Amino acid sequence: MRIGILGGTGPAGSALGARLASVGFDIVIGSRSAERAETTAEELRARWPGRELKIDAGDNTSAASADLLVLATPWDGASETVKSVEAMLHGKVVISMANALTRIGREFQPLVPPRGSVAASVQAAVPECQVAAAFHHVPAKELGDLDHPIESDVLICSDHRRATDATTELVLKIPNMRPLDAGELSMATPIESFTAVLLQLNLHYKTRVAVKFTGIPEGR
Repeated sequence: MRIGILGGTGPAGSALGARLASVGFDIVIGSRSAERAETTAEELRARWPGRELKIDAGDNTSAASADLLVLATPWDGASETVKSVEAMLHGKVVISMANALTRIGREFQPLVPPRGSVAASVQAAVPECQVAAAFHHVPAKELGDLDHPIESDVLICSDHRRATDATTELVLKIPNMRPLDAGELSMATPIESFTAVLLQLNLHYKTRVAVKFTGIPEGR
């Protein structure tokens, strides 16, 4: 499968791109600037020379031609980005991983975007695609460190069964990560907001936390 990452030059998008490439996916790093995307792709390939990562680059239009899309732009540019490539997204699964947050002093606070979440705003902006919200609580630095496994649950919510299933299959390819079906897209509001809590814990304890739930039998 070929996966395009819109806004893939940032820490979260490039980290996820590297991790997915390490488990066999073909990745296209996208950006408003094709040159910036190529620089990011070159840096990822150079960092892991022995892994033969299949990472290409181009502008967001090039990335949008892939089979499945990940939206990794800053939250306030998410809807604008998908609208710019709307014609290429009809019928495709788009995974939104953006969180609407701000930092005031030493405190992270969640914001409430239109429609209640970034993912819902993206779905409203391009109704013909199938949005799943996922990967909000996975620390970018650890996600991009291919020499070490990352252990985390990934909460997935969507109004489309196909989008949930496609995201679940993708997460299952990554060792030590577990996909959990968190329901419909309305659940993206608390999921995205909870990221502020994790960042606050990181700041207080000088660490990088990930989410792991107990009480759910394996394979469920």
